[in-house]
Amino acid sequence: MPLDHIIVLMLENNSFDRMLGGLFPPRPDQVNPGGGVKGAPKQYSNVDQSTGKTYTMVTTTAREMPEDPGHDLTDVLQQISNNCSGFVNNYVSKYPNSPATERQEIISFYADGALPVLHDLAKNFTVCDRWFSSMPGPTWPNRLFLYSGTSWGFTDMNALHYWDQPTLFDLLSNNGIPWKLYYGDISSTYILVNHPDPTDTFPLRYFYQDAKGPEANFPKFCLIEPGYFGKTPSDQHPPHDVFRGEALIAEVYNALRANDALWQRSLLVVTYDEHGGFYDHIEPPASIAPDAKRDGSGFNFDQYGVRVPAVLISPWLDAGVITDTFDHTSLVKFVLERSGLGSNGLGARVSAATTFQSHLLQAPRDTSNVLPSVPVPNFFPPQDQPTLTDHQIALADMTRVLASQIKNPSVSVPLLRRSPDQSPEHEAQLAVDRFEAYLLDQAKS
Repeated sequence: MPLDHIIVLMLENNSFDRMLGGLFPPRPDQVNPGGGVKGAPKQYSNVDQSTGKTYTMVTTTAREMPEDPGHDLTDVLQQISNNCSGFVNNYVSKYPNSPATERQEIISFYADGALPVLHDLAKNFTVCDRWFSSMPGPTWPNRLFLYSGTSWGFTDMNALHYWDQPTLFDLLSNNGIPWKLYYGDISSTYILVNHPDPTDTFPLRYFYQDAKGPEANFPKFCLIEPGYFGKTPSDQHPPHDVFRGEALIAEVYNALRANDALWQRSLLVVTYDEHGGFYDHIEPPASIAPDAKRDGSGFNFDQYGVRVPAVLISPWLDAGVITDTFDHTSLVKFVLERSGLGSNGLGARVSAATTFQSHLLQAPRDTSNVLPSVPVPNFFPPQDQPTLTDHQIALADMTRVLASQIKNPSVSVPLLRRSPDQSPEHEAQLAVDRFEAYLLDQAKS
């Protein structure tokens, strides 16, 4: 019985310490330190230079961050400077009128059990405590490392960048490996010039439908993107309720466990694209550049981004912690090698990446009594956002570019026309409408 199915759920903008640090004590390895902050949170602090106040790590129960912390390249370089001492100062520089409670939230963490779904899965399956985002910057460049092994030299989120690099999806399709993309409302993979074919792109409800079917018909690889828009976004991106993401994790996990034939041959990877400006006490180590391209930012792609949560959920791995150093390209390489495609073709970072292949068991362990399901938590009632986040604005810009490519002007023109209603709710719905219209147009052609 082989491991045949790899399912990746990538969420948004939270650090390892914030989400999982409360479960593990520090692991003070001199070469490859890891672990969390359990039992020793006051060892870690940031000084607010504007007030002189020292903020130490404390537990939090906050499910919504009022503002979106900085996580562009310049923000992250400040945050990780001087042994990760700049997180609070960076937040203050972006929000100088922020109260002390918000500044504290940047360096706070969830105690064991505060995130019931993620924490139960982490304690019953496998945690990677040195999984770093692929570069010290925002969502799109980091997601691009998962999609293609490189951000093609770019460090920002401009929908007009020409991301025409070869992708993981290309290699799978060209070699007849069945795969699918499931999206909550919009897929960020469509920033790629060589984006997935609409025939491989499905609303999230189809994942749950496919998971009920025969194991042999389920894709070898699938990527799940959360909902980014609407009144109940599930991506955990500030200011969204983290329990909406908890509910999504639970629903995906429960769907796999409900089909034992599928579960016995599957690996579910739950991880995050980047840290979103939240504190982590492990300084990102050096990395190698994936290619020679540069965007003029001066960044050489020679350092990983901040550490993020990563939980490997499968009967093919023992419960516990893997201490190897990974980034998102580790997952790319793992998928390619499991698909029999080698590890070349997507740049130097993928070729050099460490994977968790050596940690797989020779046969699946008995998980019949290991967390057979998890309760789906309740989240806050649907509510409007006062403004769109930078990520949502970038996604809306992407859908505007997509809509401009729709061949039928009777469809494209209304979607591109400036509306007198420029409320965040209207702009969000318009972005979703553009994306769906583009998929339909491409499918017809």
